[in-house]
Amino acid sequence: MSKSDWVTTSVLCAALGISTKHVWKLRNEGLLKQGQHWRNIARPQAARPTYRWHLKRCEKAIETPQELR
Repeated sequence: MSKSDWVTTSVLCAALGISTKHVWKLRNEGLLKQGQHWRNIARPQAARPTYRWHLKRCEKAIETPQELR
């Protein structure tokens, strides 16, 4: 897995043509799973998380028809 597979939230949104609000909704609903689709790369003592998203996996999950999710 190359480092470029993991992108920032803004890059993910631009590539998929969706809003950050929609990304958080998909994450909170459980479609995008921690470790597989997203990860927090911030240090444990950081005040705020820093997310990275696996672009190809997120794209595949979003393109899956809702009845097959």
